[in-house]
Amino acid sequence: MKEKDNNERKAVTRTSNQVMELQQLIAGPLIATVEADAMSAQKYFTYLMSIAFEDYDAKENVASKLRMLTFSYYDQDANGRREKTVSIPLFTIVPLPLLQIQEADFDFDIKILDALSESTEDTFSYENGTMEKGEEKPASLRMRASLAPQSGHSKGDAQQSFTANMKVHVKMRQADMPAGLSNLLQLASSNMQIQDASKTQEPEQKEDAEVDEEENPQDVNDKERRKHGHDR
Repeated sequence: MKEKDNNERKAVTRTSNQVMELQQLIAGPLIATVEADAMSAQKYFTYLMSIAFEDYDAKENVASKLRMLTFSYYDQDANGRREKTVSIPLFTIVPLPLLQIQEADFDFDIKILDALSESTEDTFSYENGTMEKGEEKPASLRMRASLAPQSGHSKGDAQQSFTANMKVHVKMRQADMPAGLSNLLQLASSNMQIQDASKTQEPEQKEDAEVDEEENPQDVNDKERRKHGHDR
């Protein structure tokens, strides 16, 4: 087990180098912006599933019934004061933080260290006794660069500027609502229920009465005996 762990540790190498190719230096902040936007969308989806449904299975992508907010209030009408019960989907009354990056500005100075070009050379073949041309490849130029201290700083501030020489300005905005989410909100809004509190209790009272009759059949026999005794 120790040898395996050592091999796994050796396979992972981390380097800290301030010198990289120019395209990597420019693409790094752009890739980080895309990944940040994707992480924000994933967090939003997790938040939506937690408040919209009572349970959500991420593996099967199956959600249970809507999470409802139920409360009671009193309404006054011609028949008097009545208690009513309201059930409304919870996520229809909660703001949805659907955000995305609208603009991302990166301001940093780059110092070009060197430029590497690749070329092919002709070689002499001793077997054929002739000059052979190398494989033709398109000319490529690789530029290596590093982050440089920002312009406008004195020499004393150069070291401090080098450690934090990238200015990032990110502007967020409310993202457009997806069509599926709009349909879900419409269906959930139409699922709001308002009914009298007395009606919700009537079925329970009827069930309790039926249970009492089933559990106490002796009362019915006693009534029949009393009736026959009175007739005599």
